[in-house]
Amino acid sequence: MTKPAFLLLLALAFAAPSRSQTAADLSSKYPVVTSYEVRPGILMTPKYTSDGQVCQMSFERRHATNSGLDLDSYISVKLVREIVDELAPPSVRGKSSGGQEWAGWGIGLGLGNTEGGAEFENVSVIAAGTAEPHRGPIIVLITWKNRTCKPEPNPMPPDQHPR
Repeated sequence: MTKPAFLLLLALAFAAPSRSQTAADLSSKYPVVTSYEVRPGILMTPKYTSDGQVCQMSFERRHATNSGLDLDSYISVKLVREIVDELAPPSVRGKSSGGQEWAGWGIGLGLGNTEGGAEFENVSVIAAGTAEPHRGPIIVLITWKNRTCKPEPNPMPPDQHPR
């Protein structure tokens, strides 16, 4: 092998791993997840039924932002209610199971975490966080009671995660 051919092969060997990752590269390797920014820094990720209707939405604060890293995870209860009203308005979610709007909305302590929510005719809302309920929840899950989400691939069991 000539010296120029060897140098070319060597350059190609080092160049291959350093090529950029394209959307096609990533989607061939990983499932694609679509999220929407419902407020600056707050992402909503929907799940769908087989016929394309939303069956579940979760929203939470984004940590990697254009201005850097934001490690605050909390969303105020007022903002949670505002976003829920937008994503699942009263006309869609139906009457509160408790008889009045947001009846049953509360935060209960358990194992250092908090969970609260509200039940409606068509929708269940669960808000979860840490044992600092005055700061608000970290993640909110809106689930439609009369819609079944498409099955998802099974997550990797914890004992198989790389360490």
